[in-house]
Amino acid sequence: MCMSRVFAFAVIASIAASAPVVSQEPVPQLSRPLVVPDKIVATVGDDKITEAELSDALRSRLQGQQVPPEAMKEIRGMILDSIIDGRLVKQFLAAKKITADAKDIDGALAAIKKQVAEAGVDFAQALKAEGLTEEALRGQIGDQMAFKKYAESQINDQKLQQHFAAHKQEFDGTQVKASHVLIKLEETSTPQDRKAASEKIALIRQEIVGGLDFAAAAKKYSACPSSAQGGDLGFFARHGQMVEPFAAAAFALPVGEVSQPVETDFGYHLIKVTETKPGEMTFDMAKDSVRRVLFMDLWQNAAREQQKTTKVEISKG
Repeated sequence: MCMSRVFAFAVIASIAASAPVVSQEPVPQLSRPLVVPDKIVATVGDDKITEAELSDALRSRLQGQQVPPEAMKEIRGMILDSIIDGRLVKQFLAAKKITADAKDIDGALAAIKKQVAEAGVDFAQALKAEGLTEEALRGQIGDQMAFKKYAESQINDQKLQQHFAAHKQEFDGTQVKASHVLIKLEETSTPQDRKAASEKIALIRQEIVGGLDFAAAAKKYSACPSSAQGGDLGFFARHGQMVEPFAAAAFALPVGEVSQPVETDFGYHLIKVTETKPGEMTFDMAKDSVRRVLFMDLWQNAAREQQKTTKVEISKG
């Protein structure tokens, strides 16, 4: 395991152990404190995000993976959006005067040092590899704990049960089998390209509604490799396998109906659900998954709420 992964695991584990668990996965990443002055890529209120911070976050996220140049711009934009949201949430918490207890931060930091040492990694070198100082890491841990404290004040068992009951198919293991037709868009697609793709998918839907077999339409028009199978994607669950707009649309469809055009980062889709496989998970079994979704919703809502009163600017070029 590389140094960066060892260090990241230690941070996540120590924070999770320091307070009642809100999620079984890492909590959303609050943006790292600035370490090196550099070109400003965005401002969130009076807070600045530098090129150095963004590059560091990219390196940490990619963990040495090679990414095609055409995909790097999109990934970079997504990570910058995530850092901006982190700044907004941090300001949201500050406005509410929600902070972590110093003793909890001390305990988490001690646990990180212990785990890094047990992995045979020098703590100072691990900090350097992550572009952090110990003070900066301490601030990062405090930010994470502050949000966890806020989340625990907002999410209780009653809310979890209500959400499970209202969205049972999302959490009980239900799967749908679906096919799709994809009109692909590229990162470099112009507004004219998007308009043309939108019009094309609408015409294809008209053909299908008019009698063209869906599988035949997929073989004829779809840019997805699944076109060879008539667009068949097999079974998938509500979360974790398909991008959100696609999964949401598929689970909202009755079996046999063709969706309206659905836009995702891949392009425009038509979706047809061909089979549903009911799930058998109870609330107790799905509780952690429900909590994780509400936790992320709370994070996003906090960012959006803060953005109402905070000017966000992204530098061009």
